[in-house]
Amino acid sequence: MDLPNWNLKEFYPSFTSNLINKDIKILKRKTGEFSLKFRGKLNSLKKKHLFQTLVDYEQIEELAQKIKSFAYLTYCTDQLNEKKKKFYQLIDESLSDIEKLIIFYGIELNNLNDKQLSVFFDSKYKNWIKNHKKFKKYQKSEDNEKILVEKSLTGSSAWIKFFDQSMTRLKFRFKENDLTETEIINLLTSTDQQTRKEAAEVFGKTLKENIFNFSFIINTLSKDLDIDKNIRGFKYSESSRHLLNQIDKSDVDSLVKTVTENYSKICHRYYKYKTKYFGSNKLKYWDRNAPYPNTKDFKISWNQAKDIVLDSYYSFDTRFGDIVKLFFDNNWIDAKVSKGKTSGAFSHPTVPSCNPKILVNFQGRIRDVMTLAHELGHGVHQYLANKNGLLIADTPLTLAETASVFGEMLTFKSLLKKSKNKDEKIYLLRSKIEDMLNTVFRQIAFFKFERNLHNKRIQGELTDDEICSLWMESQKESLGKNVELTGDYKYFWAYIPHFIHSPFYVYAYAFGDCLVNSLYSKYENGEKKFNDKYFLLLQSGGSEHYKKHLKKFNLNPKDKNFWQLGMNLIKNFIDDLEHLS
Repeated sequence: MDLPNWNLKEFYPSFTSNLINKDIKILKRKTGEFSLKFRGKLNSLKKKHLFQTLVDYEQIEELAQKIKSFAYLTYCTDQLNEKKKKFYQLIDESLSDIEKLIIFYGIELNNLNDKQLSVFFDSKYKNWIKNHKKFKKYQKSEDNEKILVEKSLTGSSAWIKFFDQSMTRLKFRFKENDLTETEIINLLTSTDQQTRKEAAEVFGKTLKENIFNFSFIINTLSKDLDIDKNIRGFKYSESSRHLLNQIDKSDVDSLVKTVTENYSKICHRYYKYKTKYFGSNKLKYWDRNAPYPNTKDFKISWNQAKDIVLDSYYSFDTRFGDIVKLFFDNNWIDAKVSKGKTSGAFSHPTVPSCNPKILVNFQGRIRDVMTLAHELGHGVHQYLANKNGLLIADTPLTLAETASVFGEMLTFKSLLKKSKNKDEKIYLLRSKIEDMLNTVFRQIAFFKFERNLHNKRIQGELTDDEICSLWMESQKESLGKNVELTGDYKYFWAYIPHFIHSPFYVYAYAFGDCLVNSLYSKYENGEKKFNDKYFLLLQSGGSEHYKKHLKKFNLNPKDKNFWQLGMNLIKNFIDDLEHLS
């Protein structure tokens, strides 16, 4: 299958280009001049000069993020390449040294009063300033902030890289072949049950053999998170995530409560339905995402997937279709599975002076098409938001999954509408329901596992068995009695990268899915000027709080029925499936 590799030449010609060193020198000079000119002086600046400092700061951050983005994108598709690995580490260390020179700015900005900051209130920076002020009570002195930045290189950042390198170097021995993580996980959706069983056992066995490393990593990162929590004065380990996401803990608690209350009515119900088709009293864990017996194995080429997704976006709105087309036409997508490439999928916003880049591991399944649609939703969102400039382009996680999940839903509905017979409809409904269960229920189970793990880690280091026990507890609760979790499944927590890279990130998926379910129902019901309002939502980036956006659609997350609306849409799909079956 001829698959695209992304083109990074809009950043630099290559990772060995002299232009990178030139830009690092420019960045160091600009940062040094900025520090010399404004450090200790923000309080005495006239308003127009104060405003200009934020413009200058944004330009400095843009260049730093451009270099950082290029280094990461170069490294993540070829992590076994020693030269690229060394380059990535060198950039990380170089930028960390430069970043220390500008730490003063955020601290001094937060020490200004509202009258001084009023110069920003009628500008695009209003919401950025407002959110930045929320961090004031958790900021430390400039010297301490510098120490925290320096220590991160040998602290959390180092352990994250160790995790990535460990996962990339693992060899999963399957039928005399050494497979990558992506390749072995793909076999868990094979049409052959014995293949799924053996792949699951190999996957669990390999994780078990390396569990000391993974337990040590997560214990260390959890302690690091606890130390940071105590230094900054957060109440909970998850508090910093909510602050970054611009969301109240009470809203997250409400989401978790609603999803948990629906475990039995939706999640357990579906797996009971699926069990009937596998000829046993319980569904083996390696069959949870498996194709149903006697189901035709749909293989989709890259060009077919491209056409499906493009058609879905164009059918919704030509503005969105045109942006999606840019990703295909300009090679902003890396789709090929290769050794050393990071598993999974993401869309990286990069910086406004460049363009977002999408990574997928395309293997021709219907799920890969949905993943492509999902990441292109992110890409559209990032492309539109980047027009605001670096600081305002950054979208909080409360809205970060909106466009991606919406894009998935557009693609699913398009495929469902075009399905030729009952069997195709059943196939698509089963696939979509499973995707939604993985996005909502599985991610909330992940979040509850993280909560328990980090809370217990405060009291002392956790053993392998203790971590595995917390994992199994969260999984059994969400999956129900119809899914049999045996053998080495207890070690499967070890491969989830979000636990390492972004603690407590996972609830954003459930948040986004439930929010989009409510949003999509507005679209289907003919909400007046829906497309224009939705376009402006994505275009605005982080310039407005997510609740203001939702108010324009007459949606309120404080409403006790808000999250249940999202649950009901999944329930309705199961109703449709059972009716067709």
